[in-house]
Amino acid sequence: MTSLAKAADAIGLAVLRAPTPQRKVPLEREEPRGKPRRKARRRLKLRFGRLMFAAAIAYLVGAGAIGELQLVHVQSQERQMLEQLRATTSHSAQLRSQLRQMKTQTGEAQAVRQVLHYVPTTGSPVVITVQQP
Repeated sequence: MTSLAKAADAIGLAVLRAPTPQRKVPLEREEPRGKPRRKARRRLKLRFGRLMFAAAIAYLVGAGAIGELQLVHVQSQERQMLEQLRATTSHSAQLRSQLRQMKTQTGEAQAVRQVLHYVPTTGSPVVITVQQP
């Protein structure tokens, strides 16, 4: 054998006889109580971020709910106003028709009978004058 082969055998035998390297167990050391670990701080930041995200979502949901309630309230007010407008319009139309009827001679005579409780004995029309204060 050559010297190179002898050297390779020697190296192979040395590798086979060498003990296998063992992993070192990390030493447990106490951390100072006043200073939190780095991972815990990251977790706290992550939790704070999630909390802020949840708070933002809750705010948006709350604002949307309040907006919907206000919209329902405004719609009910609108319906009430519309009903009031319809009632006023129908009453106004009724008053206009009564006014048209009263502008005739028979309407005037009927108004005198109803309001003044006076029935004219002559055939001459009664003239009503209104004094404004």
